[in-house]
Amino acid sequence: MDKIVICSAAILNPNGDLLMVRKKGSTYFQLPGGKATPGESQEETLIRELREELRFDVLEKDLEFLGSHTACAVNEVSTLVEGNIYVIKLMATQSFQAYEELVEVVWIEQDNWQSFKLAHLAAEFVVPRWLSGKL
Repeated sequence: MDKIVICSAAILNPNGDLLMVRKKGSTYFQLPGGKATPGESQEETLIRELREELRFDVLEKDLEFLGSHTACAVNEVSTLVEGNIYVIKLMATQSFQAYEELVEVVWIEQDNWQSFKLAHLAAEFVVPRWLSGKL
C-alpha cells in the first residue's frame, strides 16, 4: 500500500465553524492543505498550500500543531494518507474562494456536519475533537 504525507489545517472561525474544501473530481470534503515538496518543513508546506488553494496568508506563529493521524486516502486507491494537522483560529469570519485544484469551500457547523461526505482524516481525527470542544 502506498503512503502520502500531507499537512492540513483545521481552520475555525469565531463561531466555531470548521472550514472544509472539495477537490475537482472528488465527492469528499477534506481539510485544506496538501503534500510537501522536497526540503519543505511541515509548516512551510501548510503555509504554501493555504496560499495556493485559498489565497490565505497565515504566519507560522498562528499554527498550533494538533497531531498526526494515518487513514485511508479517499481520492487515491490503495493509499494511506499521513496527515500532520494544525489548528488555525481566526479572529474574524472570512469568506474563501476555491483556487487551484479546489472546486468548493464551505464552513460546516456542528449541527450540519453530518450532511457532508468527509474524508477519513477529517472524520476520524479532527471532527471528534471539534465536536468535543478540544480544538
